[in-house]
Amino acid sequence: MNTMSEELIKGYLNGTLSQAEERELLAWIKESEDNLKAFKQFLSDHQFSQSLGDETSQAWAKLKLKLASQPERKSSRVLQLPRWVRVAAIAVVALLAGFFVNQFLQPDMSALALNEIVVPNGEKAQVRLSDGTVVYLNAGTTFSYPAAFTQKQREVILVGEAFFEVSKDRSKPFIIETPDFDVRVTGTSFNLKTYPEDHENSLTLHSGSVEITQAGKNYQLNPGDQYTLNTETHQASVGKGNLAKSRLWNEGGIYLENLDLEEIARVLERKFDVELIIAKEELKVIRYNGQFKAHESLEEVLHVIQKTSPVKFDYELNETKDQITIH
Repeated sequence: MNTMSEELIKGYLNGTLSQAEERELLAWIKESEDNLKAFKQFLSDHQFSQSLGDETSQAWAKLKLKLASQPERKSSRVLQLPRWVRVAAIAVVALLAGFFVNQFLQPDMSALALNEIVVPNGEKAQVRLSDGTVVYLNAGTTFSYPAAFTQKQREVILVGEAFFEVSKDRSKPFIIETPDFDVRVTGTSFNLKTYPEDHENSLTLHSGSVEITQAGKNYQLNPGDQYTLNTETHQASVGKGNLAKSRLWNEGGIYLENLDLEEIARVLERKFDVELIIAKEELKVIRYNGQFKAHESLEEVLHVIQKTSPVKFDYELNETKDQITIH
């Protein structure tokens, strides 16, 4: 392990890393099995699990959670689950242990364990938090939260998309950590999309106010505003959002705004729990706009896109109807 990696680990556990440095540390740990082993050995050698204070313990717990909840860039269809489990959205208590929690988590840290909800493709879920906040979760989303908020602020972690109705409590801010930015509110409603594999992520504010922190910059939003982040360039902007269309997914519909076919494929994979393969590279960059109602099927959506495309293409389903090839 190099000196830089050691400093990043110490910085994270002490709560002094920037978001860019945090992403660098997570990427380094997940880069190889050797890095993971070196990380575990570093913690063991320095006995971090024996000497953590309250704030450092929380940072350590969240780091392990982020490592465990990082989604793969490819479709999540690898995990096949019984229907009843999928509808229940797979609520898993204390899934901090992805790599090594059993070796390092001490009994006095058990209160820091977070609940985790993983919503598979093709499903949606809803959860009410201990403070009364209601969160509606879209397909392909991982949401992590404590059983009870006991600290000075309410902290949760989101990877995916959700609509939040946050209970008002000015004395205890509600903090949402995402892979690219953090959101701070006291009581408000908004739609938040933060899929790591998407080219753009956003927050559309319906009521109240929010503060977004990204790469050392703060953005203040008022009702009707939409914050958009380009995940490739890390450039952010604030403009007017479409409130009704921002949460159309929660009503079962689909809204496509200037998305290329590759981005549309990801939207359809999440909603319909299928894998879409685009066989021709030239098809991936064509952009589309459209809105579809909850009752419209995958084939109906594809048929409309096919008819409006400036470049003609065909598509076919495999025998099990869980994979579609566009060519």
